[in-house]
Amino acid sequence: MFDLRMESVQALFYQPSYERLRERISHAAPDLDIVLIDEDGKLSHHGQPVSPEQVNPQWFWIHSELFKTPVFPEYFRLMQEVFNDVQWLHTINTGLDQGPYLALLRQGVRISNNHSQAIAIAEYVMAHVLSHFHDLPAFAGNQAAGNWKYLRFRELCRTRWVIVGFGHIGQQVARRAKAFGVHVTAVRRSKGDADLADAVCQSDTMGEALQAADVVVLACASNEATRDMVDACFLAQMKDDAVLVNIARGDLVVEEDLKAALDAGRPGHAILDVFREEPLPADAWFWFHPRVTLTPHCSNGGSGMRNRSDDLFLENLNRMSSGQRLLNAVSEKDIL
Repeated sequence: MFDLRMESVQALFYQPSYERLRERISHAAPDLDIVLIDEDGKLSHHGQPVSPEQVNPQWFWIHSELFKTPVFPEYFRLMQEVFNDVQWLHTINTGLDQGPYLALLRQGVRISNNHSQAIAIAEYVMAHVLSHFHDLPAFAGNQAAGNWKYLRFRELCRTRWVIVGFGHIGQQVARRAKAFGVHVTAVRRSKGDADLADAVCQSDTMGEALQAADVVVLACASNEATRDMVDACFLAQMKDDAVLVNIARGDLVVEEDLKAALDAGRPGHAILDVFREEPLPADAWFWFHPRVTLTPHCSNGGSGMRNRSDDLFLENLNRMSSGQRLLNAVSEKDIL
């Protein structure tokens, strides 16, 4: 059997994505040897079908088009179990607590992740908080009923927000909230000032800020320090008109504690895009609770997401090809 492995760097790309970006990929890395995996999970090299034993890619790219297909598990399996010289993985994921990313890092694989989601997620947060504060469903209901009724609404100006996790997403949320005149407290692991924040604290000292908060946004990673963070004690410190927003991970929240707290009227509302079990079962209490707004893990679904993700990947592809430092390079501390 003819061995097609080459001395040059080889990459494994999802064929539809490669065809869409063929010219840009060639420009970013003109000497890259490309292996393709198609919608059926079959491999090809220079237009010819090949087996996994005939190729040995070192560079990999996980993105939204691949992530949402049945090919994704096979792509990851090949990377983990078959190919023995994995050197770099660029992934669409922002949080890397789910999946084998930590194990890959410890094996010496360079990983770069994607913060292109931050703008979309920040706009999601603002849209849903504004909708709740302005009670847009009530306005829509009056319009549908032909009911001319004056309604007051709650302003964001001079409200106090606590943003737990002040990375790319938290900062993009803060940037938009500040434009509305919001006071922002950033909760982050490291001490010191943070741009865009009026105050900074760590999670073990955020009690006072939490008690004064009108909006609490969870934008942190899931790790040993943050899992089950939002429990009965956390929720009891929130005001009865406060809003909890979770666009991070479902396991940050003790869900039964949240139900009990909402039933008791503190906090006043929860905006949830992530859950412990996804897809959310049809009989889950979240669907029916009057104090919950839920969406199906789609806060990153902005119209500019793909273009930003493509641009970031291609920039890093060029950097890898020319020996430059990667953007959004990940270390163990970013996961743990």
